[in-house]
Amino acid sequence: MHTIMMQHGLSNRNIGIMGQVGELKNIIISKVCFILFILLQLTQNSSLLTLQTPYIPRSLAPQRHAASKPQPHSNTSSTRSSSSIIVHAASSADTAEDLWQYEGRDKWYLPTFAADDMPDWNPGRIISSRQLSPAVKEVVLEIEISRERVPLRNAYKHVGQLACVRVNDGVEEIVPPTCPPFPSKLIRDSLYITRGDLVANHTKTVVELDSTLTQLTVWATKEGSPELFKAEEDAVIEVGAFRGGGMDLRGPIAAVFTTRTIIMFVEADGIAAARALVTATPDVGGLSFPLRNSVRIYYRAANEQSLCFRDEFESWEQQYGVKVVTSTRDSFSDMFDFDDTLMYDPESTAAIILTGESEEAEIAALEVCKEAEIEVVVKQREEQKLTRYLTYGKDATLKAVVVEEKENK
Repeated sequence: MHTIMMQHGLSNRNIGIMGQVGELKNIIISKVCFILFILLQLTQNSSLLTLQTPYIPRSLAPQRHAASKPQPHSNTSSTRSSSSIIVHAASSADTAEDLWQYEGRDKWYLPTFAADDMPDWNPGRIISSRQLSPAVKEVVLEIEISRERVPLRNAYKHVGQLACVRVNDGVEEIVPPTCPPFPSKLIRDSLYITRGDLVANHTKTVVELDSTLTQLTVWATKEGSPELFKAEEDAVIEVGAFRGGGMDLRGPIAAVFTTRTIIMFVEADGIAAARALVTATPDVGGLSFPLRNSVRIYYRAANEQSLCFRDEFESWEQQYGVKVVTSTRDSFSDMFDFDDTLMYDPESTAAIILTGESEEAEIAALEVCKEAEIEVVVKQREEQKLTRYLTYGKDATLKAVVVEEKENK
């Protein structure tokens, strides 16, 4: 065989080159055929597009018949192109006013919050109550928190907000909660429904309003909220929108690794907010007290009987690392100076003043912070700014703020 190949002037190398050239030729032919096929498809599609005219309802294009008369001395192709141009003009310019024939039509397509049209007051009930002092009770209420029934604007979102309660269709009473805001996992199902999401084994069917009940503990006093203070378990309870923006716990005080020490000055009903803050987890605005080096609460009261939550102070220290120092005689300055166990650096220390409506006690706590050179101070009386959602845009939001300020005045 080798001899025959040599006689014809061929070698193994020449045969290999010829084979490669043949394969390259086949590849080029297949590529060219593919390109021709694509060009043919594009040509057919473009011809179909020129034949099609977008459909516009007669009610939305009243001038279409008058504007779409064929032009004289025009062939078929020119008639098609001119008619398509006329139709587009009628759908955009001539019918602009018809699209706004209904007043408030623009609001049909705006996003709305869940339960935005639900009533502000929801039924609740009293589960139990306990006496904290002769003039103070902690009342446990069962309330509705589902996002399908309670809009976000009325929900309990931040520590320091106040609850609105009515007893037996009476007057509205404002009481501070003694528990932290509720975690989002409690309303997980209602959040899925409001967003239109589906979970495993569910189908897209009509779902009734979801109800999520949970317990809210509030601070009731004989003078400030007498109806709730003396209410029995069979009383008719209604819970309204939570008020205020809560304490401003954003900023340096939230930094766990830079603010290592936190000092709280507490008096009167400020202990209710202190309890809510101590037991709050980070997902609901807590300050992660177990991760701090030291947390102190200096709690003043008129007498021993007025010291509330005394049975919980030991568990606060064991579970959250919060040590409570109480006094019925000493001032905040004396309590701070006599605490030999507190080691702090002013640059990494923050103070929280929880003295309720007592301006005098707040000033006394501020004096202690000034002498101790503590610059980061959070006051209960200074609420954080409310979150404003841009539903209508920036200008409309500013107008809403002006209207709200006028109503408040």
